[in-house]
This record gives sequence, structure tokens and C-alpha cells, in this order.
Amino acid sequence: MQDTAPVFRFVEERLGVALNGADAATELSSLGVDSLTLLELMFEIEEKYGVTVGRDTTPPRNCGELVALIERLAAANS
Repeated sequence: MQDTAPVFRFVEERLGVALNGADAATELSSLGVDSLTLLELMFEIEEKYGVTVGRDTTPPRNCGELVALIERLAAANS
């Protein structure tokens, strides 16, 4: 897994919460991410990272899965 800092900064800016102490295992729900917020995050990730999130994509449950999803989608679009 690559550097998580850029993704964490994006999530911090979007949610308005500090991810101090957060790591790959930190559940998104513990950061206040509900299903609607996750959907909005996915749209913003598409715009920010120039990727397409498919309808069949399994939603990430934690920070590590979110980073892995972005990396996988970015690699598929290169």
C-alpha cells in the first residue's frame, strides 16, 4: 500500500475531522461516515483522482480499504 497521507488529508478535509491516530484499520463509520456520506465520498474520489467507481464496487469499510480502492482504480485507469 502506498502513502495513506494524501487520502487521509482528503477525508479530513471532506469530513472536517482530524484523523490523528487513524490507521488502515480505522473504521469509516467511527469517523462519522454513513452510507450517504460514503456515496458522496465516492463521487468526490472520482472527480479528485480521475477514476470511475463501478456500481459493483464493494464499498470500503475502513481507511485501508479506501486507500486500496483508490489505488486499484487509479492503476486500472493508467
